[in-house]
Amino acid sequence: MAKYIVFFILLIPVLSLAQESPFKPLNAGTYHVNYQSLDSQANAIVMEEYGKSRIEVIEADRGVRLIHDYHVRIKIINQEGFGKANFTLPLYKIGDSFEYIQDLNGLTYNLENGKLVTKELTKKQIFNEKYSERVQLSKFTFPDIKEGSVIELHYRLISPDLFNYRQWQFQDDIPKLHSQYIAEIPGNYTYNVTLVGPYKLTDQKSKLLKECFLFNGMRTDCSQLTYVLKDIPAFVEEDYMLAPKNYLSAIQFELVSFQDGRGGNYKYTKEWKDVDRELLTDKEFGGQLKKTDEFKDILPTLIKPEDTQLAKAKAVYNYVKNQLKWNNMYGFYSRAGVEESLKSRSGSIGDINLTLATGLLAAGIETYPVLLSTRQNGLPNSLHPVISDFNYVIALAIIDGEQYLLDASEKYLPFGELPLRAINHNGRVVYSKKSSDWLPMVNTTVSKTINAFNGQLNLDGNLTGQLNFEYAGLDALNKRNEIKKYASDEEYLEFLQERMTNMTINKMELINVDDLDKLLSVKLEITYNLFTDSIGNSKEINLNPLFVNRTTKNPFNLDERNYPVDLGSQKEESHIVIIKMPKEYSLKDKPKDVSMALPEKAARYVYQSSFTANVLSVKQNIYLNKNIYNVDEYFHLKEFFSRIIQQQKLEFSFTKNNE
Repeated sequence: MAKYIVFFILLIPVLSLAQESPFKPLNAGTYHVNYQSLDSQANAIVMEEYGKSRIEVIEADRGVRLIHDYHVRIKIINQEGFGKANFTLPLYKIGDSFEYIQDLNGLTYNLENGKLVTKELTKKQIFNEKYSERVQLSKFTFPDIKEGSVIELHYRLISPDLFNYRQWQFQDDIPKLHSQYIAEIPGNYTYNVTLVGPYKLTDQKSKLLKECFLFNGMRTDCSQLTYVLKDIPAFVEEDYMLAPKNYLSAIQFELVSFQDGRGGNYKYTKEWKDVDRELLTDKEFGGQLKKTDEFKDILPTLIKPEDTQLAKAKAVYNYVKNQLKWNNMYGFYSRAGVEESLKSRSGSIGDINLTLATGLLAAGIETYPVLLSTRQNGLPNSLHPVISDFNYVIALAIIDGEQYLLDASEKYLPFGELPLRAINHNGRVVYSKKSSDWLPMVNTTVSKTINAFNGQLNLDGNLTGQLNFEYAGLDALNKRNEIKKYASDEEYLEFLQERMTNMTINKMELINVDDLDKLLSVKLEITYNLFTDSIGNSKEINLNPLFVNRTTKNPFNLDERNYPVDLGSQKEESHIVIIKMPKEYSLKDKPKDVSMALPEKAARYVYQSSFTANVLSVKQNIYLNKNIYNVDEYFHLKEFFSRIIQQQKLEFSFTKNNE
């Protein structure tokens, strides 16, 4: 589990310590680096990394800004490490101002004939992209990358975000030999500082800088804090996890208070009641919820006075979901507004789901917006409101005492379910007449896949019969989206045929693709080449009846996992196989039936088979009965899947009858 060490910054004079030197020039002698002892399998490695942040008054910006200098050297070891030459720098909008970058410089070093040859990153190779209303991306790729290249990057970032100062991430997906961060904080600013992650600092220093900060005509001293971590292992991502930044070793900051030098003392750790008021009075958030008149001509076409509240809610939900197409932009504000979103029939997450909430309110449904952070955006601060932690909004409808979480951005998402991206622990419900509160973001529907085959084994070695797949929950959403990517059923059939090797699909039927309240079914009539040759002359045949969607790879392979397994929902997978065997063969041997469970029935596995009247029947069920498995359950879950994989490899043995 991650360890949390909290520091409270005060201006404390200490002995002056030697200032850390900048990187030395790279030469042919320092071009090579010894990384084997840290990670012999590394594809790239950070040789040195240096960051320094300070607070200054920027006249051009007419305000106080955070200045962050970043410098890194990375060794590209092999082709698999070439991706580390690609950079994406997010720039956030804080208030009315975006962060921006100055002095971005990049160099690629290659050793050719014993001499270092450099290639400079040019401005033409830097591209800017709008990710959302509040996030822009600066993207670039270093030139002339080869195996053994060293890349060097430096940039200065100017940010209006003094609240979070600048988080420093010690750990990444490649190992680091040396990572150092310096924070220079004026004495009139007080921050909480938290070290997150499983590793202890290699070194930590503090130093007093006299009169380093000028504000309102007064100079104040600063604390210079230095944090060093060496020989940092790579963070290994594994299936079923939230955003890595939730678990990476890092230094995090949170502004507590600020003194203006004139007697004013301002507390910056807001309370939720303050944030609630700001949101509800914001014209792009709470202001949109008042625009119920936009639905006055729409509602009579959707609902009748005698309809139940649930029927009305479903009608509005389906209308918004089918009318508005998500433009892949995130955010919890409606920049376009309800009126324009309905006209353009598209919008961001904020546009779509605030339009949904407004429509539900217009229909007389008790509804509130819910702020959340997507799985890849990270968990929001649960102690204090940090509005920049959120990047998503959904609607909470309360009908006959039941709560329904609604997201209209997915056309094939049933009423009351959330897409996986929105299932990230808790969301914050912004009530209209009471303080906001946390609410778990969960799907009550189990994600389910059923694989069923009913057919016969022929003497030519082929299985023929009906192969059916049924889906519910998130599995159904994923499958419906897969089907709808294709213009016709015929095109989807071609896709399936290409993907399913050794199988000929003779006929396909899709059932309940658009009826989201029912199980989605894909029915196939198939011929499957189970044996490459005819079995008519074989004295003995060995058969594995689980010929589709068998678990062949354990999703859990780490010796130790320091973060939870988060599935997003409970999961269930079933195989039901019925095969009529050739009358010429009798069962010789079969796998034993198996039933196993994790402690407290957190997961369960059942494997049963029988052979009666020349019909082989096999049934297998995997039940994952928790959304989240904690770190101390990881070993058991890993072993659970290992045993399932071994069981699924077992074959049934048949011998030819004596003539």
